[in-house]
Amino acid sequence: MANETHADLVRKATDLIDRDRLVNLTVELTNIPSPTGFEGDMARAYHEVLRSVGFDATLQSIGDERYNAIGRLQGEGGGKSLMFNGHLDTSFGPEQAHRGIGYQCKGTVVDDEWIYGMGAFNMKFALANYVTAVEAIRRAGIRLGGDIVIAGVAGEIEKSPVNDYEGRQYQGYGVGTKYAITHGAVADYCILGEPTNMVVVPRHCGTAWIKISVPGQLIHTAWSDIERNAINKARVVLDAIHAWIPDYVARNALGDFRPRVNVSAIEGGWPWRGARTPDNCVIYLDVRTLPDTPPLQAFNEVRDLVRAIVRQHRHLEGTKAEIFVSAPGTSIPDEHELVQAIVAAHTNQLGKTPEMGIETWYSDAAHMNRYGIATVNYGSAGRVRTGGAGFSTAQGEHVHIGDMVDIVKVYIETALALCGVAE
Repeated sequence: MANETHADLVRKATDLIDRDRLVNLTVELTNIPSPTGFEGDMARAYHEVLRSVGFDATLQSIGDERYNAIGRLQGEGGGKSLMFNGHLDTSFGPEQAHRGIGYQCKGTVVDDEWIYGMGAFNMKFALANYVTAVEAIRRAGIRLGGDIVIAGVAGEIEKSPVNDYEGRQYQGYGVGTKYAITHGAVADYCILGEPTNMVVVPRHCGTAWIKISVPGQLIHTAWSDIERNAINKARVVLDAIHAWIPDYVARNALGDFRPRVNVSAIEGGWPWRGARTPDNCVIYLDVRTLPDTPPLQAFNEVRDLVRAIVRQHRHLEGTKAEIFVSAPGTSIPDEHELVQAIVAAHTNQLGKTPEMGIETWYSDAAHMNRYGIATVNYGSAGRVRTGGAGFSTAQGEHVHIGDMVDIVKVYIETALALCGVAE
């Protein structure tokens, strides 16, 4: 090994990628239902995978039959440590299975080219990619200088307890990663293989989740007054919000990129009691902020907007805005060693320089960067079978096997570059 160049070692390992293992592991993990709050079976299965590969593997309990599966493969010394992080919970639950194979907790290989199934896209494919990359390195007899850490974490999906919606199924937004990195799952760098379609994403938006409560009068339909009906009153607030959104988006542009605002839910009244008017109507907003903008700034702007509306419309007296999720964005420079290592490996393995991007969605990279673990989102999923990038709600979750093999090659080269090779 002493006479082999870095390029020789990379080629030696990439030649030993086991495609069948990659496909089978992705299918096996997809077959395990793991909606947010119910990751126990998935964590135990992934823990066993890590243990069988040779990692010092640990099941971290974060409560309520929820676990992180953490593995550390200790290096020989003298190199930096690299973490691969991926969430165990899925965006949807088994109740969506009727929508087709892309929503079923059953991995289905189509044309020996695509894998369909709940969680295959977000993001069990990445958990399989990580293991396959490490297995190829070990099969090649390469001993790394730095550690490799793999963290399969619970509770990443963007969910939050609010009002009467409480319990483990609502505890997301990074609860697993935040526990992991404060309980030993640490490294110098981290690649988070979210479905970026092989775009390198060193930055993403933050968010403020805001609830706006509009009071009304609870009374029987026989004596109701439309002007005091909370739902009708909320129309004024909604109109003002929709007028404000384009201005907010334009003022917060970052080059060609625009953050977004979503009116995500409305609550008011009782559908099973149509003879009563609601005494409260609540509007919920998801306001995305630029990576370096505090979510409090967005909340203050929405609250000021609501206060101005109330001053103009006195019948809205008592309307108020509250923030119930505050999740800052994240950003590391394009010149960072981690970013440059990925760019170089991608270029060498795929013959072209990767695109650099910024995303509106949120990821655990924000938490890790704030704890000093430089993190980039970079994964192979995100290509739609019928064409285009992103996610197809019609087809459901699916990933391209060839893309997975390609990114495993990039992960191998990046690991060798950052962790170093022991003599």
